[in-house]
Amino acid sequence: MYRKQDLQYLQDIFARESNDIAIVYGMRSVGLSEIILDFVKDKECLYYQACPVIDGIQRVFFASELYDQTKSPIFPDENYENLLTSFINDKSERKKLIVYDDFQYLIKENPTFINFLASLLFERVKSGTVMLLLVSDDIKWIENDMIKLTGRKSYEISGVLKLNGYSAAEFRQCFPDMPLNEVMAIYSFVGPKSRYYNRIEEGMTCHDFIIEWLKKWAEEDADANLYIPHEIREPMLYNTILYQIAAGSGKLNDIHNAVGIDRAKLSVYIKTLIENGLVEKAISAAAGDPKNTLKGVYMIKDETIRFYYRFVFPHLSSLRLLGADRFYRKYVEAGFTSFVSENYHRFCMELIRWLNKESRLNFKVARIEEYYDKSKAIDFIVTAAGGSVIACACQYGPHHMNYKKYEEVRAAVRKNKLPCDNIWLFSSGGFDQKLSMFGSVTPGVKLIEGSEQRLR
Repeated sequence: MYRKQDLQYLQDIFARESNDIAIVYGMRSVGLSEIILDFVKDKECLYYQACPVIDGIQRVFFASELYDQTKSPIFPDENYENLLTSFINDKSERKKLIVYDDFQYLIKENPTFINFLASLLFERVKSGTVMLLLVSDDIKWIENDMIKLTGRKSYEISGVLKLNGYSAAEFRQCFPDMPLNEVMAIYSFVGPKSRYYNRIEEGMTCHDFIIEWLKKWAEEDADANLYIPHEIREPMLYNTILYQIAAGSGKLNDIHNAVGIDRAKLSVYIKTLIENGLVEKAISAAAGDPKNTLKGVYMIKDETIRFYYRFVFPHLSSLRLLGADRFYRKYVEAGFTSFVSENYHRFCMELIRWLNKESRLNFKVARIEEYYDKSKAIDFIVTAAGGSVIACACQYGPHHMNYKKYEEVRAAVRKNKLPCDNIWLFSSGGFDQKLSMFGSVTPGVKLIEGSEQRLR
């Protein structure tokens, strides 16, 4: 599953009366493979999936694939140029498409390959006859190293498309008839990985969905190093760090105390996890007194991996022995509401974005940002176009939010010196009588129940 406008972006490049090089990249789990398969439909296409091998073997693989797919009269031991030119200049008048998937393996071993491709497209074949599409799921390499390797030829790239995961609001659009509490629970588990949305059948609950994943982990992938990249050395240390972060030790000092790794070395390990897309550093909105905001807080970036290290990783043996249903009841059920609550504020942020987009607020929103203060009372802040701030706090679960929560938020506003006259409180379980009455008569205080939220 992917956004239709992303496919249209590629179609528009292909429709040009020119030769073009385009790049599309992102995680496979957000629809990268699916969009490529749909894009190549009904086109005269050469598709090559590059392999992590040395350049000489890569050439042999590519030539063989090209020969087999195109039935070229050029023998497969010929050079790239003859093979590709033969494909592009065949008798067909249709524009050709050449797709190099995982093209980082081509460029890493042979940085001049992009020069060859650019010269072929822009100097040696007729304009308007071919589009070259370069595909990669190596986000780190694309965004940090590719330009250094390709040099000036990178400026001849016509378009770059990064596939981003679905937001909570977009996920809601995919399942408009699903109860909101199930939407929140499933999204908190699977997150933006749209590849897995097709597994969600009509009437399926979050419990059903998680059971299917537990079975998968138990039967197919019960590997302690499942989410550690193969090239990372010392997987035991990285697994330990990920477990500690998932368990709630998000600050560097907390991880140090729990694991006993030297702080300097620990920082290097965490940097590696960030570079590999497993961990992210929480950035608080720059508002109020910076002394009272938390710094150096780390979180596991992927919701499913966070779930794995929170509930599954410490109990892999039990998962195999108990089976998915019994395992869920013993290790997941009691803590899952707390797990979902860690993402609840993002649904609330999406609601504000939608209200702003639909002009249903009496002000224009300039920014909506997560806020990490030492009291942990405020979840995010909304900054209006004029600069005024709304402090927002969220509570997920079946219980009412009580008046004490308002008092905690108000105290945090004062202590943090936020320029704030408004407090908005979000609760999936509603509000107790005292807070409800207070909110109904107090200017600047707004209460939003879970049943009122419509993520669109």
